Amino acid sequence: MSQHSKFTSCSSSSSNNNHSKHKDIKSLLPNFNEFIDGKDSLDNLDAFVSNAVQFIAMCPNAFNKQLPKSENECLQKIMQAMNARSTGGQQQPGQIFYEQYNDATESINEQRVRDMLANLLLCSVQDDSQLQLLLGDGSLLPPPHSSKSSLQSSSQHNGNGNGLRNGNSNGNSSGTSNSNSSGNPISYDPTQASVALGKQPIPNYMLELAKQQNIDVGDDIVQNAIYSFIGVQGKYLKKDVVTGRFKLDAAHAKQLSSGQSSLLLRLAELGYYHDQVKKYSNSSTGYNAMGSMGYAFMSRLKEELNDYHGQVAQLLDVVKRHRLGQLTDYANSDLDWLQQRQQAPLTLMKLITWYMRPLQRMQWLTKISNACQLRKGGELASVVYGFLNNGNPMLDKLANDLLSVCCVPLVHMISKWMLEGGIEDNHGEFFVESLAEVGADRLWHDKFRLRLSMIPSFISHELADKILKTGKCINFLREICKIDEAVKGRKELKHIIDNQVSHIFAFVPDTTWHAAIETCYAQTSKHVLDIMVGPHKLLVHLQGMRRYLLLGQGDFATIFIENIKDELVKLGSDIYSHDLSAMLDAALRGTNAQYDDPEILNHLDVVVKTPYPGDCGWDVISLQYTVRGPLATMLEPAMPTYKTLFKPLWRMKHMEFVLSTNIWKEQMGNAKALRALNNEIGKATYRLNLFTAEIMHFVHQMQYYVHFEVIECNWVELQKRMQEATALDDILDAHSKFLQAISIGCFVKDSTNKESHLGVVYDTIISLVNIQAQFYDDCFTELNARKEMAKIIAESEQSGRFGLTTVQKMERDQERKIFEQKVMTFCHTLEDTSSIYGKAVGGFLLALNSSTDPNLQLFGTRLDFNEYYKKRDTNLSKPLTFEHMRMSNVNGHTKSHSTGRYSMAPQL
Repeated sequence: MSQHSKFTSCSSSSSNNNHSKHKDIKSLLPNFNEFIDGKDSLDNLDAFVSNAVQFIAMCPNAFNKQLPKSENECLQKIMQAMNARSTGGQQQPGQIFYEQYNDATESINEQRVRDMLANLLLCSVQDDSQLQLLLGDGSLLPPPHSSKSSLQSSSQHNGNGNGLRNGNSNGNSSGTSNSNSSGNPISYDPTQASVALGKQPIPNYMLELAKQQNIDVGDDIVQNAIYSFIGVQGKYLKKDVVTGRFKLDAAHAKQLSSGQSSLLLRLAELGYYHDQVKKYSNSSTGYNAMGSMGYAFMSRLKEELNDYHGQVAQLLDVVKRHRLGQLTDYANSDLDWLQQRQQAPLTLMKLITWYMRPLQRMQWLTKISNACQLRKGGELASVVYGFLNNGNPMLDKLANDLLSVCCVPLVHMISKWMLEGGIEDNHGEFFVESLAEVGADRLWHDKFRLRLSMIPSFISHELADKILKTGKCINFLREICKIDEAVKGRKELKHIIDNQVSHIFAFVPDTTWHAAIETCYAQTSKHVLDIMVGPHKLLVHLQGMRRYLLLGQGDFATIFIENIKDELVKLGSDIYSHDLSAMLDAALRGTNAQYDDPEILNHLDVVVKTPYPGDCGWDVISLQYTVRGPLATMLEPAMPTYKTLFKPLWRMKHMEFVLSTNIWKEQMGNAKALRALNNEIGKATYRLNLFTAEIMHFVHQMQYYVHFEVIECNWVELQKRMQEATALDDILDAHSKFLQAISIGCFVKDSTNKESHLGVVYDTIISLVNIQAQFYDDCFTELNARKEMAKIIAESEQSGRFGLTTVQKMERDQERKIFEQKVMTFCHTLEDTSSIYGKAVGGFLLALNSSTDPNLQLFGTRLDFNEYYKKRDTNLSKPLTFEHMRMSNVNGHTKSHSTGRYSMAPQL
C-alpha cells in the first residue's frame, strides 16, 4: 500500500468515532517504523512526516488523554534513535528528519497539536506501553524492533517529561516495580545493552566520537562556500591557475549532488570578483590606479573589502554557533530544541539569497577598477565620473563614494594653487603644470599651462582656465610685482573648497564650491588689474604703441621720415643708430608727440637691424618700444607682432614717400623744363603720368584702409572692451584680438597670396623710380644737346658763317635718332612694367573679391571703383561662384591685347 493511499485512508476516517481514529493511527505508525528500520529509502521521510502532520491537522482530538512526553523530548529521542542506526554517509538521518519536521510544522502554532505529533512519531520508534494505553483499546502495538527484549521497560516521565517513573499500567509512583507491564518477574538477559536494570543504555564511545567528528556534512559544504567568498580554497573548491576562477575539486566532487555542485560554482563567482577587487587595491600588482588620487581610490577599495569581510565573518559566526549548538546537543540531552529550531542552520540556498547584493557590488567595483587601472589625476576622475547618473541607485551611490574619495587630493591641489599659488603635484596628475625651464619674464604667458589630458570631464575648460589664471595672478604678484598679500577671506574660502568635495562634480555648477572658486578668481584678477592699470599705466602704454609702432601719429611719421631721408637712401652698413636717435628726438619735439606722457616717450627708440647685402636704410631702420618690469611680462609676447606689423606699415610709408618725392615731384618739376621736347616725349610723359596716378590711387587707398578701417576701428573696439574688463586677462585677450585683426587687415602671412601681390606692386613702384630717372636723364641730355646746337648756330651767325657743317648736321641727326629710340624703349619698358603691375593688382583684387570678409570685398570695390581692372581681366568679371572662389588662389589670366594695356608707341 503506497504512502498516498495510507494517508488517504487516515484522512477519510476523521468523521468517524475515536475507535476508528485509533485504528488509523495504528495503521500509520508501523509504516514510519519501516523507514526507521531502513526497509524503505530515507528520501521518503518527508512524505511520511507530511502525511502525519496532515493527519493530526484533520484529527486534532485523536489523543484525549494527557500526553506522556513533550515535543522537545520526543524529537530528541527520535533523532538519537535514527542516528544510532545510521550506517554513515554525508548527512545523518536524524538531521534530515529534523529539517523536514521543521519545514512541515512551521505553520502549526498550537503546542498541544505539536506535542501530539511528536509523540505519534516517537511511538513508532520505541515500544512505549504508556503511549499505547492512551490509544484507548489496551492492546499493544507490534514491537518495532524484534531484537529488543520484551523485559525492557520504557522510561516513564511526568507531564513535563522530567524524572523517572515505573512501568506499571496504573501509573503509580510508589517506587520501582519488580515486574514488567505484563506481570512477569525481572530476569537477566545477557543480550541486553543496558546497565542498572535497563534504566540507562551502555554508551558506544566510538560511535559517539564518529558522530561528533561528522556532525553535519552540510555545514562543511556551506563553510567551503563561505570561504570561497574571500578567495580561500577549500575541500570542494579550488582555483584555476589561469583564469583565477573557482572550480570543483575532482577528488571530492563525487560526494556532492548535482544541485550542490551548481550552487557551489555559482556562489564561488563572488570569490572571483573579490580577488579581482583585491588585486586592483594592491599597489604591488601593477594593475592599480596611479598617483595620489589613485592611492585614494585604492584606499576606498580596501574599505569596501573590509566591510565585505565583516559580512562574511558574520556568516562564519552563524555556522560556528550552529555547530557549537549541535555539539552541545550531543553532549547534553536536555538541549532546548525549540530554541535550536528557531536558529535554523545556513544552507546553500540561503547563501544564494544573501550573495546577490555583494555580488552586484563586487562586479561593479571590478568593472570600475578595471577601467581605472594605470590612470591618474583627472583622467582617473573622469573614468569614475562616467559611472554616475546611469539609473542604478546602488551604482550611483558607489560611484559617488569612490569619486568623492578620489577628488580629495585634487581639491587640496586646487585649494593650494588658488589660495597660495603653489603646486603640490609629485605624480603629475594636477591639470595645472609649471614649466621649470621658463623664466620669470615669461611667467604670465608661458610659465604655467593646462594639462588638457588631466582636466576631469566634470570641470569645464572655462572653469579650469579660471583656476589656472587665479594661481597665475598670485605668482605674478609675488614674484614680479613683489606683493605678497593673502586672498581676502582666505580661511573661509579654504574651508569651503576643502570640505565640499562632492560639489566639484555636481551636475549643475551652482554649488557653494563653485561660488568659492568664482569669488577667489574675481578677487585675485581684480587686484592684478588695478595694479597694472594704475601704477604701471598699462592702457597708456598700449596707446603709445598704437601711435608710434603702428604709425598712428601721422605728423610724427612724416617729420621723422623727412629728417632721416638722407639716411634712408644709404646702404644699410653705413647707418648707425646713434645718428638716428637725435633725429628721433627732433621729430618728437617738433610734432604733437611732445604733449604725450613722458613715460611713453622714454620707452620709444629707433634701432638699426642687421643689414643684408643690398639693403638700404628703408630696410634696416625701424622703431622700437621698450617695456620693463611687470609690463614686459604682460606685453613681451605681443612685441614680435608689433615688429611684424611695423614692416608693412613702414613700407607703405616708403611707397608714399617715393611716389610723392621721387616720382610725382620730378614729373611736376620736369614738365616745364622739358616743354621743348614735348613733340617727342609728349605721349610718353602722358602715359607716365597716368601710370603714376594709378599707382598713387592704389597706395593712398591702401593707407586709408589700413590706418582708418583696420587700425582705428579695431582700436575703438579695444577701448570699449578695456572699459568693460573685470580682469587683466580680459584686456590682454582684447589686445591680442586687436593685433590679430590688424594682421589680417595688413595682409600679414595671408594664405591667399595677397601679401605676395602687394610685394609685386611695391617692387613695381621702385622699378618705376629707376625707369623714370633714366628717362629724364635721356631727355635732359637731348635737351642740352639741342641747346648746345642752337648756341653753335647763333655763334656761327654772329661770325658770319651762317649754318652748320655737314658733319655737325649728321652728328645731330644721329643723336636725335638715338634719342627717339630711347623714348621708344622707355615706352616699351613702361608698358611691360604697367603690365606686371596690372597683373599683380588684378590678382590682389581677385583675392579681395573672393574673400568672405565684407570689408575686404568693399575695399576691392573701392580700388576698382570705375571697373578699370574688371574690363581688362576676365576673371574679375566672373560672378562669385564656387569656381570663381576656387580661382582666387590662382593668378588670373589677363586679357591679351596685341598692343598691350597701353599703346604708348610714339607716332613719328
